[in-house]
Amino acid sequence: MGKLVGIELKLPFKSPYDWQTILRFYQTHSIPGLEHVTENSFARVFRINEVTGFVSVAIMIGKPQLKVSIAPDAPEVRADIVSRIRKMFDLDCDPMLIARSFKEIPLLAGLCRRHPGLRLPRGWDPFETAICSILGQLVSAQQRANLIGQLVDHYGIEIAHPLAGHHTRLFPTAEVLASSDLSALKSTVARREAIREFSRRVVTGAISLCQDQDRAAFRQALLAIKGLGPWSAEYISLRAIGDTDAFPKTDLILRRVLRLYPQLDLKLIKPWRSYAAVYLWKEFAQSLSKSKNEKNHDVILQRNRSTGRQAQTSRKLQRFGRGSLAKRTAKPSKT
Repeated sequence: MGKLVGIELKLPFKSPYDWQTILRFYQTHSIPGLEHVTENSFARVFRINEVTGFVSVAIMIGKPQLKVSIAPDAPEVRADIVSRIRKMFDLDCDPMLIARSFKEIPLLAGLCRRHPGLRLPRGWDPFETAICSILGQLVSAQQRANLIGQLVDHYGIEIAHPLAGHHTRLFPTAEVLASSDLSALKSTVARREAIREFSRRVVTGAISLCQDQDRAAFRQALLAIKGLGPWSAEYISLRAIGDTDAFPKTDLILRRVLRLYPQLDLKLIKPWRSYAAVYLWKEFAQSLSKSKNEKNHDVILQRNRSTGRQAQTSRKLQRFGRGSLAKRTAKPSKT
C-alpha cells in the first residue's frame, strides 16, 4: 500500500492512572480482527461515517498523557475519535474525587490506596460493547472471543485493512444484526434472539446509546428484552454508556464479596458505585473466582484482612504504518 498520512495527538489525564490494568482488560476483551492489544498499546481499525482508518494508543513515560496516532488524518472525524478514546480510557476521571468518596468505607479506602488510579473500561463503540457483553454472558473468556469472532466474520462488512492491506471485517451494524437469523453464531437460540431484539430496538430508537440519558430508564429498557437480566443491564450500562453508578451485584465475584462483607454499604458512595465494582474485581477476581464454597471464601478474606496483601496479577508494538507515522515503538514514548 502507499503512504498513509496521519497525525499524533497527546491526550491528558489526571494522575494516578493505572495504565496496565485497563490495557490488560482490553487484551482479554478485544474484538478479533479489529483490535490488537500488546503489553504497551491498544490499536484498532475503525469506520466513522465514510472514513476508514487506524488508531493506536500508548502511554507517555513520565507524563500524564496518552499518545494517540490516527491514520489517515481526517479532520471531519478527529473530534469524534478523541471523544471515543477519552471515554474508552476514562481520561476525564478524577481519581482523587473517587478516593475521597471511598473514605467512609474502610475496605474501599484500602483498595484505593493499594491500587491507585483504576479506571472504568468502556469500549470504542457503545453498540459493539453492548453486543459483546451479551455474547459474554455466562461463558468463558475464550468462548466469548470465539462468539465475537463468529459474529464479525459472518456479518461484518469486508474491507481492506487501512495499513496492512489484507482483508478484514468491520463489526456488524445494528441494522444487519436486527434483520439476520444469526444462524452462523454458534450460541443459544435465546442469546441470538436477545441480540436481534436489542439491535431492533437500537435501530428504531426504542433504546438510545447516548451517554446523556436517564440511566435507570436505560437499564429498565434492557431488562424488557427477553434474555437480558440484571447483570446484563448493569454491566452494559457501566461499559456502553459510562454509568458511573451501575453495579452488577449479581456478578459472581461481586456477589461473593457482598456475602463476605454484608456491612458494605455502597449507598454511601453514590454515584460512584461502578468504581467500587472495578476495585473489587481488581482485588478479588483471582481468589474468589476459584473458591469452591463459603468456607474457602472466609479463609481467603481472613487472610486478606490480616495481612493486607493480595497477589498481583512482550511483545513489542506493531509498526504503525509505512508513512509519516511509521515508527517502531517497543516501549511507551518518552517524548
